[in-house]
Amino acid sequence: MLITKVLICVSFIFGCDAYANRCSTDADCTLFRSCPEAIRFAAINQSNDEKLKTSLCGTEIIDGKRLPKVCCSAFRMTDDRSGFFGDDSEGPGADSLETHPNINLLPTKCGQIDGDRIFGGVIANLWEFPWMALISHRTRAAPGKDNLQFKCGGSIINSRYVITAAHCVVNKKLAGVRVGEFDINSKEDCQGEYPKIYCERHIQDISIEESIPHQGYERSPVDNDIALLRLKKPIDFAHKNVAPICLPVKSDLRNVVLGGKSATVAGWGTTDTGYQSSVLRKVTIPILTASACRDINSDSGDTTLKKICAGELKKDSCSGDSGGPLMLESQIDGKFRMIQYGVVSYGPKQCGSLFPGVYTDVTAYIDWILDTIKA
Repeated sequence: MLITKVLICVSFIFGCDAYANRCSTDADCTLFRSCPEAIRFAAINQSNDEKLKTSLCGTEIIDGKRLPKVCCSAFRMTDDRSGFFGDDSEGPGADSLETHPNINLLPTKCGQIDGDRIFGGVIANLWEFPWMALISHRTRAAPGKDNLQFKCGGSIINSRYVITAAHCVVNKKLAGVRVGEFDINSKEDCQGEYPKIYCERHIQDISIEESIPHQGYERSPVDNDIALLRLKKPIDFAHKNVAPICLPVKSDLRNVVLGGKSATVAGWGTTDTGYQSSVLRKVTIPILTASACRDINSDSGDTTLKKICAGELKKDSCSGDSGGPLMLESQIDGKFRMIQYGVVSYGPKQCGSLFPGVYTDVTAYIDWILDTIKA
């Protein structure tokens, strides 16, 4: 009901041709779908559309549709400091994470950013996300015969562990993990133009030794949707197309304000219904504030914490994988690295709708990860 009401409200307002307001700066005039604060305002103020009318600053035609633009700063709140669907407290013992006995099992050489990567592209660069993993499931093809399908994603955190979503492993027949993949349909992956053509063929398929969903995982409403997969043998990091991503272990990374920032989701478009793209793709999406996330999801009955909301129209986790990473760039020891802040959990029933996807907040589970992994 909430989604329907907001869409009706916004559609009515967007029919106006005259723009009552001009923003303080040109950069402040933003697509409505890219302004989390405006989305939140529309969700909780269906009976008061005057502010939305006066904030209109223009339109932009995308894919043949005229989309409204608003002065985003008109909706910004000064008291909402978190990007999380939950509280801002770290909880007891959070400061001790950096001295956890298993901290050395997470490599410091992680999340390295490929200098040749393509900014703003839809198709990822060949070595842009070397931590991406595909999880293979056994599905029944016929009596006594199974098929193998890549139905979820994950990310490498060290040579023996892949992090993914609990819903990808609970009550599933897991066959293995593939790392180093780029194009599922190609034995050798190549990019570039002559004479600069780059190719990669080092794919690793590794069996799973242990599947470890979070002990508090609940399917409905979704809670603690995170899991670890321990591999039977170590990943070979000798090749450029495999490497671990960084986790937000240090306190300064755990306390980053995510609301309003842009994040990256990558994957093969794989969901629980099967993969949609054979080539690794990426998308940049905005992260909503905690209050916006709570308000938009208020009708779902989902009041659990430890989640991040992110996405916009035609840009959500349908472009990525269930279990795949939500990533942001940040500095570690003076160098920019890619940090995994979320795990793709679930989204709206209509992919690419006005409303965001929901991601498990990795910062809330660093202690669980460190307690769980072993040499």
